[in-house]
Amino acid sequence: MTRPGAWIAALLLASTGLGLTSCQPRNREEEAAQPFVFRDLNLRQDDPQGRPLWEISSPETRYDLSRRLAQARQLRGVLYRQGKPLYRLTASNAVVVNDGEVVQLEGPTRLQRLDPERPAELTALRVRWYPSQERMEIDQSPKVVQGNLQLTADEARFLINADRLELRRSAQLRQLGEEPVRLTLGAVDWEAATGALTARGPVRGERRLAGGVIQRIAAPALRGNTLAQTLDLQAPVQLEDPSRAALLEAQLTRLNLKSRTASSSQPFRGRYGKTLLSGNGFVLDTVANTVAVDGACRLRQPGEQLTAQRCQWNWKTGEATASGQVVLRRQANGQESRAEQLQGRVGDDGFAIFSSPGGQVRTVLRLPPARPAPARPAAPARQARSAAFRL
Repeated sequence: MTRPGAWIAALLLASTGLGLTSCQPRNREEEAAQPFVFRDLNLRQDDPQGRPLWEISSPETRYDLSRRLAQARQLRGVLYRQGKPLYRLTASNAVVVNDGEVVQLEGPTRLQRLDPERPAELTALRVRWYPSQERMEIDQSPKVVQGNLQLTADEARFLINADRLELRRSAQLRQLGEEPVRLTLGAVDWEAATGALTARGPVRGERRLAGGVIQRIAAPALRGNTLAQTLDLQAPVQLEDPSRAALLEAQLTRLNLKSRTASSSQPFRGRYGKTLLSGNGFVLDTVANTVAVDGACRLRQPGEQLTAQRCQWNWKTGEATASGQVVLRRQANGQESRAEQLQGRVGDDGFAIFSSPGGQVRTVLRLPPARPAPARPAAPARQARSAAFRL
């Protein structure tokens, strides 16, 4: 591994001139004050196995021998991992302190990940790089972009050997493009090689839909993957659409940012206007404008209740379907109706009306006792071909 003192020798060997402006003799104080100027500077450090660890170059560098400080412009470089190029580095300016103990990168700075299957780009305005520790401290505008996901924070630490970025203070995750998701987070750890993301909370955010509609998101923490573009919101989770007076409260919920869906395989409950909804899992599809409940679907409205194995509702068209052992109960007259499938519509106020066109519905009515009258045989259960139900 290159020793810090070797920077001086490397600089001397790399120079094409000493930046002297006169052939007249100078006293020692003048010579000491005059920095060396090097062109086409190239520096490299190896690991203990002799493999390249990093290398940098600059078209012009000024070196102050007394302060052991070098100032370079238009810095370019490569960071290696196990001897293979992993990141390309560029910076507008750099200050090399103590012959390479610390390198301060200033102005627009960029680290481009060279893995074609897992590309990413980290940018900042100021970075303190500790080459021997394989660590970078970023305190101005750290931002990493992978695909259409962007992570930002006030401060960040990049552990080069572990290929891990730690974002601290006011971390945010943003999805770029149409109907984006934006989340504010606590501390975030991101693994560049795998895309694994861990964020402490509280998690607060929103999805902005076409037309200016905003859906709110809340959870205590999340785990996710930027390559797969999935975010697993930890329980308890709240998804809210104030424009529709809709609220969904769930357990572990996955946001798939590619397909723009939210799903959970655990019990949940929700509200849309006057209607209450619950079940053992759901899939909310913002592209198809549907929410589907698979398992123990239950809809409740004032005086009425429907249960089924599965339910689906399209909030754009208002169409709704309940299927699998459907049971509708109304408090009025103790009415109970059963069918394998009911179709209906949900109004803007959240009230639903179901029917079974052309299907079989079995309805039982429990009527209150009538006035005394001659005894009659009890009426059998009634079969209905097409019936409309308010739910």
